[in-house]
Amino acid sequence: MKPASSVRTASMWSCCSSPGDRPQLRWFSQARLLSGIFTGSAVVSSGLAGGDLVAVAGVMNVIPFFVMGRPEIRRVEDLKGKKVGITRFGSASDFALRYTEEKWPVKRGRDFAVIQNGSMPANLLALKSGAADGAMLSTGFAALIRREGFRELADVASLGLNFPTSAIITTRSFIRRNENAVRKFLRGFVEGIHYAKTHREFSVAILGKYLKNEDQQLLNVLYDLYVLRYVPKIPYPTAEPFKTVLAQIAETDAKAASAKPESFIEPRFIQDLEREGLMQRLWQ
Repeated sequence: MKPASSVRTASMWSCCSSPGDRPQLRWFSQARLLSGIFTGSAVVSSGLAGGDLVAVAGVMNVIPFFVMGRPEIRRVEDLKGKKVGITRFGSASDFALRYTEEKWPVKRGRDFAVIQNGSMPANLLALKSGAADGAMLSTGFAALIRREGFRELADVASLGLNFPTSAIITTRSFIRRNENAVRKFLRGFVEGIHYAKTHREFSVAILGKYLKNEDQQLLNVLYDLYVLRYVPKIPYPTAEPFKTVLAQIAETDAKAASAKPESFIEPRFIQDLEREGLMQRLWQ
């Protein structure tokens, strides 16, 4: 199984691809460094350091992780006296677990130990071997281990946390020089989202191509989660996910406490597309 970042990238290609020379691919090629798919944390870190990165579309505002437990762990209370694996302290998996714990009656330190395994594949191995009783896993690894009778203890994406896991990013200076390219690229991207969500077979094939994986059961699970569930029909960049990032960074960087989440997004391109009726035509 590929890392979570590879799955997200493949999912985005399924939203940026379709048969023939569709405009989103053409403009992606012409614009080159117009944009990339990054986490919102990169935008915030750049902005706090004086950079001008900005999110022009919100692609995925959830953390696509699951807390999985060994077969004998039937509920979160069964983690008492047990060990739960993350990649590293301070990582996305640690942040996701801390947020999840807020919903649980059991807590780290008091009820269970948190261990660092270094990577998602290592988390998976620790869970399978019994070195960990629970582990934070990305969507793909969770799907694989669920087949073997391991239990889902929490679906982080369903818990209400707004976090900019993936966004279409560019710079304000690029927008000033190439506003038309940004506008056309985002039009194509919105069209691509619609195509991906309404053409399962094609989109699953794209996922398989970029993940180099032929497991159709797994690819369909990833399609259902990433393309149908995690990626919104209308990819507005909104302030709330960046507020989450600022609150996290403010623990170690005082500048984040006074920063405005709205300063890291540029929603007008998606707003313009909606005003001209594109979304209504696509989703009618």
